[in-house]
Amino acid sequence: MQDWGLKTDLEALAEAIREARAEWWAAQRFFAEVTEPDLVDQAIYRLEAAERKYMYLWKLARNRQQKDDLQL
Repeated sequence: MQDWGLKTDLEALAEAIREARAEWWAAQRFFAEVTEPDLVDQAIYRLEAAERKYMYLWKLARNRQQKDDLQL
């Protein structure tokens, strides 16, 4: 039963990574297309936040993988 929980957790993490990647790409497109000076700060904030979220989730996945490898 414990393996099922781990698999579910990993699937949820993978889905979160996919969503974060899509959010990051959308932020990149928004930044590239923004023309209003008042929106530039928002575009930068959105881009940086999306990138940090994506990188955090990848770090979490790597750490979990390393932890799982040590337990084997």
